[in-house]
Parts: sequence; C-alpha cells; structure tokens
Amino acid sequence: MTTLLTKRYCLLMLISLSVFVANAHAAWFAASGQAVIVNGDKEAARQQATEEAIRQALLFAGASVTSVQQITNGLLLNDHLEVRAAGEVAAVELTDEVYQDGVVTVSIRADIFAQNSQCSASDYTKRIASTYFPIRYEGQAANGQIQKLGKEVALKFQSIMDKMSSALQISHIEPYVFDWHLADVETSASVLTNKTNTQYVLTVSIDDVSVEKQRPSAFEFYKGDQQVRAFDFSVAIVNGATGEQLFSKTYRSRANWEFDRNERVDVGSKRFWQSQYGQNIVKQIQHSIAELEENTRCEPTMGRVLAVANNQLQINLGRSHKVQAGDKLTLFNVKEVSDPFGQSYQQFRLHPTSLIVKQVYNNTATAMSADNSYLGDVQPNDFVARQ
Repeated sequence: MTTLLTKRYCLLMLISLSVFVANAHAAWFAASGQAVIVNGDKEAARQQATEEAIRQALLFAGASVTSVQQITNGLLLNDHLEVRAAGEVAAVELTDEVYQDGVVTVSIRADIFAQNSQCSASDYTKRIASTYFPIRYEGQAANGQIQKLGKEVALKFQSIMDKMSSALQISHIEPYVFDWHLADVETSASVLTNKTNTQYVLTVSIDDVSVEKQRPSAFEFYKGDQQVRAFDFSVAIVNGATGEQLFSKTYRSRANWEFDRNERVDVGSKRFWQSQYGQNIVKQIQHSIAELEENTRCEPTMGRVLAVANNQLQINLGRSHKVQAGDKLTLFNVKEVSDPFGQSYQQFRLHPTSLIVKQVYNNTATAMSADNSYLGDVQPNDFVARQ
C-alpha cells in the first residue's frame, strides 16, 4: 500500500510555469518540477521531474507534436533526454536542483519558438468580445453626419470575420461605444471577457475620417473637385485572462467620398457599403482579420472552470468552440508576480493532472481528471487550455 501511494504521489508533481514573452513568435519559459525519490533512486526521480517540467513548458507553448527533440544544451549537456513535444527549442538549461525530505526539485529554463504552421490550439475557435468602435475625433464625422460609423464598422467586422475565419469569432458586441485610449485596457478586457464568456477582446479605434478636396488633373478638369476621405483605424487583440496584448497595428487608407457635403449619409445602407469608400473599409477589415488570425493561431484557447462537483469540472468551452469528447486539457491558474526589480509578469501555475472531456454541450463541457485523481484543490475561475 505504501509503495502504491508513493508511486502515485510521484506522478502528482508540482509544476510552476512562468512565461516571459520575447516577441510575437518566441517566449522564455521557466518551469520547476518536484518528484518523490522512490527506493533511493535519485537519478530516476530527477529525470522524471525534469522531463515533466520540459514537457509542460513545450505543450503550453502551443505548438503541435511534430518531432522528438534531443535536448543537450546548457547544464543538461551530459544528460540524454528525449522529449516528444511541440515547438523549436533554442536552449534548455537546468538552473537548480534541490534534494530535501525525499523529494527532488528541478528547475529549468527554455527558449521556445512555437511553430505557427501547425498547432493543436488552432483546432478550437477563439471567441472574441468587442464594443462599438469610437471615432477618435468626433468633429470629423460632421461631413456626411456619419456619427454611427463606429457601430456599423463593428457589425461589419463581425460579419466579415464569420465568413473569413473558422478560428476566430466575434461572439459578442456590447451595444455601446468604448474608448480604449482612455481605459485601463488590462482591467477592462478582463471585465468584458468575464461578462461575455469569451477569452479575447478586440479593441478598435477609428483614428481619422477627415475629408480633403482633391483637384482633378488638367485632363479631367470637367469633373470638378473630388472629395477624398481617410479611413485610419487601430486594432489590437487582448487576452482577457492574462491581460496580454497579442497583436496591435494601425491601418491607413484613403478613398473617394462620393457623397455631397450636406448629405446625411446612412452608413448602414447598401448604397454606402457599395460606394468606393465603403468598399475600401471592407478591404481594410479583411486585411486586418487575416493578420489577427495569423498572430493568434497558436495562442491557447483558454476556458474557465464554472463549477466543481463529484470530482468533475464544468467548463465554459463547448461545441461552439469545437470541443469534442476525449479532448485533453491542461488545468492551471494565473497570477501576477513581481521580481526584486519591480518587473511584473504573469505566472502560470499548472495542475499536475490532465483533464479529459467527457460530455460536450453547446457552450459548456464536463471534464474529469485523466487518471481519476482527486480534484479537490480546483476552484471556480481556474483556467483550462487545449494541450
């Protein structure tokens, strides 16, 4: 009985994972693992803790299982350690090794470059919340009386994304204008994702809709002065669970404004969207959606634990996210920590037990531990993510 309990405890290793994002494609991961020393075999326990820490770091990087990585960098130079997991590993170093009370604690750090071409995270639909888009300089909307352009562009953004992308979905648009330039983005994004049962927030600001006259060339003098209108907008996508901004870009464009200066233009009409200016907006939205998808494809789709009962978890990911029975999920929580220099960063603390999805509903699913272990330390609002 003692041996069985010892072996079981050996599998329930504590993994803590800290992530420092270097750029859009790379991240520095620090992970630590603990394992019980069974029958005095320190080397086996050490290897087990190290392998698990590296495996969790690679899986959490969000890439697909493509090859066997033989890691021999840094302080692991004399160890033969094969890890079948995702991502391109630039370096792995064993940073600390402590033996105490029959337990070995191993700490590693790894530079991981996720392969964006393939990743299991792309199998799930990422649900996004947003609001009506603000026109940053409202006076510019007087020409044509287009004050409602922010609302209509938000709805058009949603409609085009539905047609273009199977990986991203704007599932909820709050019916009010929200100026993200004046907001605490991290806090506001967290509030909005919690309210709308989403993970990501799309923040958009329409920065310039000014109109200028353009004189025709000498060969087109008969056309008279032409009006050209700007459509500049800034886009960002924020992970509401972590506060991390994943992508940000400003798009600038100009197009002919075919409407009379004194005309009140219906920006929701077919006539507006078929005009040169409306078609230009559609083109810019399509461009931004393509880049949003490219920059979020391998980000993990994260859900929250809604309830814990009878050693089963109810989570807020379901059929609408493309979740299927039998999917394996990682269970973790997130908190912000600070280093001695005052630098803050997100720390992902992973639960040692994987989850298996048992039943799937439209927007929720039921999951339980893969090895039937007890999940008593799991709390509502803990996170799950696709492995």
